[in-house]
Amino acid sequence: MPRITKRLVDGLRPTRTEFFVWDAKHIGFGVRVQPSGVMSYVVKYRAGSGRGAPTRRLTLGRVGKLTPDQARDLAGKTLGAVAHGADPAAAKAADKRAETLRELAELFLAEHAEAKRKASTAAHYRDVIERLVLPELGNRKAEKVTGADLARLHARMKDHPYQANRMLAVVGSLYGFAGKRRLVPLGFNPARGIDKYPEKGRERFLSVAELTRLGEAVREAETVGLPYEIDATKPKAKHAPKPEKRRTVIGPQAAAALRLLLFTGARLREILHLQWHTSTSTAGSCCCPRARRARIRSS
Repeated sequence: MPRITKRLVDGLRPTRTEFFVWDAKHIGFGVRVQPSGVMSYVVKYRAGSGRGAPTRRLTLGRVGKLTPDQARDLAGKTLGAVAHGADPAAAKAADKRAETLRELAELFLAEHAEAKRKASTAAHYRDVIERLVLPELGNRKAEKVTGADLARLHARMKDHPYQANRMLAVVGSLYGFAGKRRLVPLGFNPARGIDKYPEKGRERFLSVAELTRLGEAVREAETVGLPYEIDATKPKAKHAPKPEKRRTVIGPQAAAALRLLLFTGARLREILHLQWHTSTSTAGSCCCPRARRARIRSS
């Protein structure tokens, strides 16, 4: 067998079938020549000890991108790792099979968020993942995403601390799901340990003056209507009613809904999901927790 040199490689020509040229000195190091003319440096070894161990072949790189000496050095390092029990070809194949973060996210959304969480929660998870996470890290292998990657993304969102913290929470949930499915090593979670931004309370109560103005606005809306503005630059602006007639009147149901929210302090979904329960003490009583607390305070 010849020694693989640049002169030898330059003189190789493709045939109708694939063939290999092996180096005389470095056992296992060679060149693969394909019928298409593509040539690559390869290394061949046995994964394990004994004659029954399977033979592996690992591509080191294309001819032209690596010199024979560079490829020979890589082959030596590969065979050295094999001598210590490694299986580089199997590891490379497993890495190719590893799912990207984008693929893992789709599985998480379909089989966890949308299957086991409320529709609003699942929609929130999808928005955070698709809008904030995947554009930055979607094409990375899920196991290759590091805490430093997420910390940088979190830092870039410092002007939106609440959103930045929710992003960490969603990614943490995603990796928790992946660990339980053994799609990543159990316990691997790059979102863990990143300090979150302090958040100011977002709940605020209307003052008496604000409540008064809101009540007056609802009364005006259901009687004479609320005035509205138009964009004078639009083509149809000239057909709009005169300013004194630009008012929108709301119906009695809309006015009643606004007052119900105002008087009970309930959230919109709490009102929409209300159920009536009859009891011996109070027939037709409402089961809304906020409404019950309001009745207790008033009594």
